Amino acid sequence: MKNGGAERHPKGLFLLFFTEMWERFGFYTLQTIIVLYMSQALLYSDEKTFLLYGVFGSLIYFTPVIGGYLADRLIGFQRSIIVGGILFVIGYILTALPYERAFFLGLGTVILANGFFKPNVSSIVGELYQRDDPRRESGFTLFYMGINIGALLPPVITGVLVSRYGWHWGFLLAAIGMSLGMVIFFCGKKRLGAAGDVPDKSPIRKSLSAKWTLYFCLIAGILISIFCLHLIFYFPKEADLILILTSVLIVLKLMQIMLRENPEHRSSLLACLILMFISIVFWAFYSQIFTALMMFANRNMGKQMLGLPIDAEFVVFFNPFFIITLSPLLSCFWSFLGRRNLNPSTPMKFSLGVLCLALGFLFLSGAMAFFSKGGISSPWWVFCFYFFLTIGELLISPIGLAMVTRLAPPNFVGMMMGIWFLTTALGFLTGSLLSTLADVSKEAALNVSLAVYSHAFSVFGFLAMAMAIVSFLLVPYLKRLILNK
Repeated sequence: MKNGGAERHPKGLFLLFFTEMWERFGFYTLQTIIVLYMSQALLYSDEKTFLLYGVFGSLIYFTPVIGGYLADRLIGFQRSIIVGGILFVIGYILTALPYERAFFLGLGTVILANGFFKPNVSSIVGELYQRDDPRRESGFTLFYMGINIGALLPPVITGVLVSRYGWHWGFLLAAIGMSLGMVIFFCGKKRLGAAGDVPDKSPIRKSLSAKWTLYFCLIAGILISIFCLHLIFYFPKEADLILILTSVLIVLKLMQIMLRENPEHRSSLLACLILMFISIVFWAFYSQIFTALMMFANRNMGKQMLGLPIDAEFVVFFNPFFIITLSPLLSCFWSFLGRRNLNPSTPMKFSLGVLCLALGFLFLSGAMAFFSKGGISSPWWVFCFYFFLTIGELLISPIGLAMVTRLAPPNFVGMMMGIWFLTTALGFLTGSLLSTLADVSKEAALNVSLAVYSHAFSVFGFLAMAMAIVSFLLVPYLKRLILNK
């Protein structure tokens, strides 16, 4: 629809925009402090901190596979969002308690909450548009901007709050943000209409007894899952193995589904799988902003910018800042190109995204090697790195969300959205292994730690560049698969 030449998006998009904005506020509050909390408050070594964060970062993007499947088959996207939101609030409150076991229970609850919440908000966004609606990628880019408005404030205020009142107030701030998101969703839910409602074949629609049996099983499953997830943090290496094996089984199941589909859906699912593999590489290097780059900022980055004091937590601000700045421009740009049939293909955007990531790491590594003094590097180099990183993210993450809702068969959208987030899980798992290249002793001199970080970032850059070249070579083949749809 158009109004005076300007494209309108469905009203439900802006409800989901603000719901996701506050959910991301809570989540990024946790992301901002979790590594530093484990390192400085729980006194874990860099190796243990990176390993535990890798478990958290991978599992939190693994559970959306299950959450998407349950929403597709049983409870619908809207109810799944409500369950996830409530679990988020409980999880953040648990992490605020000053006990290690409570902290791990809270992380387990947050992991499960993300499984119910994350894939299903995006799936509803997809249902607001017709499958070939040219506004789809533009709408997802705007939606992605909402995500990052929520991520903008935590790096600014969380470090100050924690330094004055203690770590646990940071976790409580996350609970407050998620609570606001749920209030907004409840108040505006009617704008979604039937989008994301209970599936027609769900037991909820059959009888009252079937409905309550489903709810009982769901609650029991949630409690058992939280207990199991919290135990995983005591066995992180075993958790990585379980995640890899489970991911292989999920991929095999997806391949079985592909073989049963008609040729049109089969080719689109194959294109999805290849692009998802490319995204795994992207997220593996992207995850370094929460591990290796965060520790670098804590140890070797100057703590003043524009004459104002900053801390390590503040650098996470740069990413949402650039996303909010660039998202409207890219959204308009994709719409402009789309109306003229000049919009680059999804595979080309993915390739450019990986290339930008590679350039960012190589730029930062070079700047650290040649423009640092006394083991301290200017925060402006980190700022410039985030510019490259963010362009890469905007070429992959919102475009990938739109791709899944466009290419997945209608009865597998939720599950495919979950598998899309599984690629992030595998990326974060791989990233936790890569981050060991930046393992630095707490007693190391500044020049020693700077050299370690510079070498690690250059390795990340060259590996990402190699993946970008492979991705560009695959563009013609992927375009043919998508056009066969």
